[in-house]
Amino acid sequence: MHKLENNPALFKGLPRHWFIGVYISLLLLILPMVGYSQAADIGLWAGVGVEKKITKKWSVNVNVQSRFTDDISVLKAYLGEVGLSYKLTKHWEVSGYYRYIARRKRNEDKTGYEYRSYNRFYADLAYDHKLWKLKFDYRLRYQNQFQDDESAAENNSSYIRNKFELSYPNKSRFTPYISTDFFYEIGNGFDQMRNKAGVEIALNKHHKLELSGFTDYRLIGSQENRFLIGVGYKVKF
Repeated sequence: MHKLENNPALFKGLPRHWFIGVYISLLLLILPMVGYSQAADIGLWAGVGVEKKITKKWSVNVNVQSRFTDDISVLKAYLGEVGLSYKLTKHWEVSGYYRYIARRKRNEDKTGYEYRSYNRFYADLAYDHKLWKLKFDYRLRYQNQFQDDESAAENNSSYIRNKFELSYPNKSRFTPYISTDFFYEIGNGFDQMRNKAGVEIALNKHHKLELSGFTDYRLIGSQENRFLIGVGYKVKF
């Protein structure tokens, strides 16, 4: 069998590293889907983000996202957030965010649904480093969430999260990655782990598309048999 990149009609002139990026990207996207092909529910997280550099060290980020559940038939939540990031050194960065979340919940008389408001504040400390041909990223996050009440804002939950990621930067437009995010609820311990595999696709210098597949694994309580698809579009200028 001839190699695909040697087919002059379809792939003439494309460099080998382009195919490596494509192959790895497709593999990382397909494997999670095979593992969770029997999921009882498939969800979709779709969002758009904009990053604007103010100086070499400061940048502003604005993100919006819609989250669907029940086989992508129900809008489970929608959110918007704004944050400010500061580059400490070549490898370290700190940032702070405010996020507004509207979640679909049962109303008080249990006759229907309504979207309840939540306010989240979180701060990140991020580190990245090159490991041979791979890139290692670590993110430490503290987040505190409040649920809006008729009388006052009620503290809903506080978490410390540790996220580890390995990606494969290369000369192609495709950057595949895998990551694991551990959730530690203050006062209750570790209760969730999020495993993700995906690929970032550089459309041009300022525009990027991200596709991913992931699942939340419950460390406490019953496990949800759900697979999530992530689609994100980011503009950086």
